[in-house]
Amino acid sequence: MPEEKASVFTKADLSMEAYLKGILLPYLGISAVLFIVIGFITRILPVARSLQVLMFLIPIVLIIYAAAYPYVVADSKKISINSKMPYFITYFAVLSTSEMGRSDLVAVLAKDPKLGAIASELKKVHTIVNKLHLSMPEAFRFLARRTPSKMFADFLDRLAYSLDSGVDLKEYLFQEQKTVMDDYETFYEGALYDLDVFKEIYESIIISVVFIASFIIIGPIITGMDIGRMGLYALLMIIAAEVGVLLVVKFRMPEDPIWADSRGIRDPKRERIKMAAIYSSIGTVILTLVYLLFIRQRFSIPEPFVVAMVLTPFYYLGMVVDREEKRIFRKDENFPAFIRSLSSSLAASGASLVLVLKYLSAHDFGSLTDDIKALYRRLAIRVDRDRAWDFFIAGTGSWLIGIFSEIFRESLHMGAEPDYVGLVISRNFERIVRLRRKRQQSIASFIGIIYGLTGAFAFALAASFQVAVSINDLFSKMDLGAAANYIGDIIHVIPPTGMTFLMYIMLTMMVLHSLLSALVIKLADGGHILGSAKYFVILAWIFAVGMYLGQTLMARMMGTSSGGTEVAQLVGYLLGVMP
Repeated sequence: MPEEKASVFTKADLSMEAYLKGILLPYLGISAVLFIVIGFITRILPVARSLQVLMFLIPIVLIIYAAAYPYVVADSKKISINSKMPYFITYFAVLSTSEMGRSDLVAVLAKDPKLGAIASELKKVHTIVNKLHLSMPEAFRFLARRTPSKMFADFLDRLAYSLDSGVDLKEYLFQEQKTVMDDYETFYEGALYDLDVFKEIYESIIISVVFIASFIIIGPIITGMDIGRMGLYALLMIIAAEVGVLLVVKFRMPEDPIWADSRGIRDPKRERIKMAAIYSSIGTVILTLVYLLFIRQRFSIPEPFVVAMVLTPFYYLGMVVDREEKRIFRKDENFPAFIRSLSSSLAASGASLVLVLKYLSAHDFGSLTDDIKALYRRLAIRVDRDRAWDFFIAGTGSWLIGIFSEIFRESLHMGAEPDYVGLVISRNFERIVRLRRKRQQSIASFIGIIYGLTGAFAFALAASFQVAVSINDLFSKMDLGAAANYIGDIIHVIPPTGMTFLMYIMLTMMVLHSLLSALVIKLADGGHILGSAKYFVILAWIFAVGMYLGQTLMARMMGTSSGGTEVAQLVGYLLGVMP
């Protein structure tokens, strides 16, 4: 029998009727209305051709999105399934040592929200077995042909074959751990390789944007175009490029967050981050007032430095988040040793979990020791065991510890073998931690590239702006006399308001580029989104220094400035060198 090939709608869990009624036809209708409205507006109002193109791009983008929607959903589902495979295979393996039947085992997995898209896939197996009365191997093969994840499909095919062959499920899943984790490692490292490749693409994108933006800045002097409009075009182009980079990183990286859900529990780490955000905001307000009331009256500081200085207090927020994430990483390093000791002690002594934790709480598990002692105290009270584990997970703050702790707790509750559970969890946990180390190394090199490109971007942008200023000053001082009739059409002088507006456009580029690049970094490493504040401030200062150097050096080359005397005066004043 030839293998059936499922459509993209099947893989995306999307029916053709729902797609037509909910996505395609509404978007086509909206696009048609927009085409008519835009066409009417452009006929009755004088709209520039470039703006018309941008307006007509909106309905075209909506049509493209509607056409690509099933593929986007299927690809997102594939990444979600691949990202949850280690937790699924771990949970599946440890539950196989309990006394549950295979159908009940699949039902438990299908109801577990932490397995994400895999749980929804397993619901189909449970329905096929219990409603259609097909065998479980047939159900697994049926699902394997319809899932968007090749990793999951291969596992289901191997599982179906082993069940047909009569292999013991426990032994098979124990051996299958290595195969699935190897596949997951390949997927994870593939995503990191894609990030490395994307670094080169990112460099090319930024270099191209810088080149076009530089031309847009100088172009109005040569062509006579509206400099305000051209500046807005440059801003929109940079925003589009940066947002595109952000979306690619967000949807291509594995789902591997650092932070656990607070579960409605007051978390000291999040409280510290909240207070740091408040202090940073207050610091920004204070610095703004100090500049407006005192510094501006005495010193003429370049605008990029003013913006970077005002944003500097947010560095404290980023440092607090970074410090908390480093603590989480240290706890992740200690968790495998703790879970191995806990499971082996439970298996060897046969004592209760509370007594074993009492014994282990006297040992040193590094930064995890205090959390283990707190877990023992809460379990010893015997009020709510599940809530005690929730407090333990919230205390560690680690998403990885949280999901594996839930697997450990639930598997023991269902009668799984403690030593087997501890062995499987610790092995898979350690492999994920090693992959995370590789991810951090890849992100570190990505950060260096962003820093370098930001400096180059700012330098080129400011140098182009200074060239425009110098040429504009030269043209404004020329006395054409009788030659005005001959060369007046090729000499264009931009008013001071136009150059001032262009400077504000550049400052907006500075803030948006720094912000979006900082968000890209945190989306890539899976950390807390407020941790981007640290990189935001660093990038803002790099941009400010790059703009200052580009503008100053170009001004010296063109003989229009004596250098950065104002900044030198301010530094000397702060150091007590100058009165």
